[in-house]
Amino acid sequence: MSEAQPTPDRLVLDNETWSHRDLAEVISSRYFELGDEEMGMASWKVRGIEGRDEGSCLKDLNGHLEPLGLIGVLDIGNPPVLSISEIPDRSLVLPRWQQFAVWFSMFSFMTIAGVGLISRNSPDSQFGMDVLSQAAITFSIPLISVAALSSEIRRMVAKRHGVRLESMVPLGFPLADAVWPFGMAGLLPQNRPDRIPYPNRRALAHIEISAPLVTFLCGIALSLVGLSLTSSNAPGLESAPLVITANPLLELISNPWLGEDLYFRLQWLHPTGIAGMGLCIVSWIMLMPVPGFPGDHLLHSIFGPDKILAEDKQTYVFGFTLVMLVIVFSSNTWIPWLFLTALATWRRFSPNPMLDPFVVDENASIDEFSRNRTIAAVVLLLVAGFPGINGAYHLPDWDEGLSTEDWPSQVHFEGGQASFQLGLEPAGVVPVSGWLQVRIEGDPLGDWQIYSECFDERDVCRFDEITQASTGIISVNLSREIDATPQPFRVVVLIDVHGHVDEHTIAFQTSEVTTTKDPLWILVEDTETPRICVEIIVVDGDYINLTSGNQFWYFENETSLGPGIHDLCMRGHEGALFSQGRTPDHFFAMGPTVTILRNNQTSQNLVMPIDNSQLKFQFSDGDWGLPSSNLPYEFSITRGESESAFCPSTDVIVEVNSTGDWERELSDRSSILIPAGHSGNGTIRMSGPGWLAICSGTNMLSWYSMVEGPDVFTYSGEELTIYNRENYSMPISIDWTGDADEFDKWDISVPSGIDAMSSVFVNMTSNDDSHAPLVYWVDTDENGINLNLATRSNLGD
Repeated sequence: MSEAQPTPDRLVLDNETWSHRDLAEVISSRYFELGDEEMGMASWKVRGIEGRDEGSCLKDLNGHLEPLGLIGVLDIGNPPVLSISEIPDRSLVLPRWQQFAVWFSMFSFMTIAGVGLISRNSPDSQFGMDVLSQAAITFSIPLISVAALSSEIRRMVAKRHGVRLESMVPLGFPLADAVWPFGMAGLLPQNRPDRIPYPNRRALAHIEISAPLVTFLCGIALSLVGLSLTSSNAPGLESAPLVITANPLLELISNPWLGEDLYFRLQWLHPTGIAGMGLCIVSWIMLMPVPGFPGDHLLHSIFGPDKILAEDKQTYVFGFTLVMLVIVFSSNTWIPWLFLTALATWRRFSPNPMLDPFVVDENASIDEFSRNRTIAAVVLLLVAGFPGINGAYHLPDWDEGLSTEDWPSQVHFEGGQASFQLGLEPAGVVPVSGWLQVRIEGDPLGDWQIYSECFDERDVCRFDEITQASTGIISVNLSREIDATPQPFRVVVLIDVHGHVDEHTIAFQTSEVTTTKDPLWILVEDTETPRICVEIIVVDGDYINLTSGNQFWYFENETSLGPGIHDLCMRGHEGALFSQGRTPDHFFAMGPTVTILRNNQTSQNLVMPIDNSQLKFQFSDGDWGLPSSNLPYEFSITRGESESAFCPSTDVIVEVNSTGDWERELSDRSSILIPAGHSGNGTIRMSGPGWLAICSGTNMLSWYSMVEGPDVFTYSGEELTIYNRENYSMPISIDWTGDADEFDKWDISVPSGIDAMSSVFVNMTSNDDSHAPLVYWVDTDENGINLNLATRSNLGD
């Protein structure tokens, strides 16, 4: 009989199930000493078990919890607070084929921007495969390659810290304008920072700074390559060049290499250089403390959430952001800075703020070495990569001819010698070719002569292909043989460049003698009773009295003057502008002679023309008929609308018909050539008032001011002749002004009217040897032609 088998013990099952909190507590107690509970499902104040470091304990704990779909987080505290929660779901990322489509689209946008940049610097280039391939090779491929490199290095750094990140996505704009000409505008992460567990703040710092650092370094390298591929001479531009602002680091590297050429090359930078500059700006923007940007995550890693999110710190951030917003929007700043400031303000204070990075061990502060290294790297990138107030802008006045900014405006002369230099450099960026002319005004007795190697036999200086990198200097000497008074004069320089005609005035003075500051009287009031003024400089130790023997002018202010600068003004009676004759060249009316008196010393005379006192010709309905000349030499007629009159610099001028009728419209600064022995009837059409210059070569024979009115003019020979060139008759009246007792001493013979397209003679004779000087002039009004006569016997008034 077999032996009986023993009865097994009864298996006891525990019918009490563990809650999530109980499970977390049991597991956590194996790695931490748990203290008081905190708010939350599974949260306690903890210490490392057996005195171990809490960070290493957390790492071991999460190794246990990860298969369970849980994760432990240490928050800052004393002691730190451990919280157990579920591992956040990873945010959805684009499938591979969509990522490829996005990258290809951005590459296409960048290529389009590159085509625009090439077309800007090479207007003759035609859109096609050659331009597309050039844009891809020199612009979009470098950009997309750096974007891929930065993204991959960021992934590698994250992997080294145990963080799995997806690649970043570039953001491209198909623009080639100053708003954003850089092709790529940013690198966007696919992962949400609040769903990616970063082990600690040190890992967060390394990961977030990696992409901006790589982008910046690659940008500097590409910028240097682009600068080396850019010429210092301007290309054939047809529009304003796009200037890119270099950051301080690039200037520091390039200045020893390129010098002044750096500024020139930045005005038409090669597309590769623009790509590099854009990458530097993108990296700088990424480091801005805008919520969601790497710069904001770096602040989190350096200072920790307790300091960043503190109420007092938020108040400072709010105030700073608000001030920056007001400054940016109230100033004329670069448009991307407007968008960046608005985005930063909106994200910082939005009701739905950007979420902070998910740092597993907030309690473990970043070590001092890593913290200082990160701060140094961020500050260095922000300072070295600062793109300036305007990262890109269109250069104003890019084709404005020759620059006179550094030309002298005042020169002192001693004795009979004077000299000055004119620097030749373009006001814009395009090469400049043209002519210079000079004319001396004022000091009618000075007889100054001009000498310069640049001036030819026509007294014209020709210059060609002046560029920013190839400038020039003209030396000009002035001298005189006569021993004249040291009266001031001025040299007017005409700059005649195709499309840009300008002038520059240089005043010459002596500092040792009392004289006027300006070489010409300034016509302050051009009325029936004109007013002229000038500043007079009385040197130290000199005391003078001023007098004038002109019957038609009198002083308006003090005439006994001591050392200093004084205003000297004179008021004229009717006819005053015609009382002193004209300058030797007949351009200006002469002003009254002012005598400077000193005690027991020889008197000194100030003899000066009156500025803007040229003879006036009137024209009607935009037409002015050329008076019959039949001169034995050819001459030119030049018209201008403003500034001073000058003769044409070139001898290539359109010639009119010498015998038949002709009609020409003269625009601003245009000329026609009248052949010798001209006998035809010519009409000049003008769009408005201005001036006419009659020239023989570059020698100006006459300078007239053209005003609108009835076409009536006079000629003074043995008799005064009045010409009416209108197609209607006009009455003639006489208007006497001045001293009535002098009127009877003159016999005036003048017809009562003048027929259309005809002329009359006026005879004026004196019947008394004691007569006062007679001044006459002719003007017109709605009543017809007025013959104005003025005579004065008194000396001043």
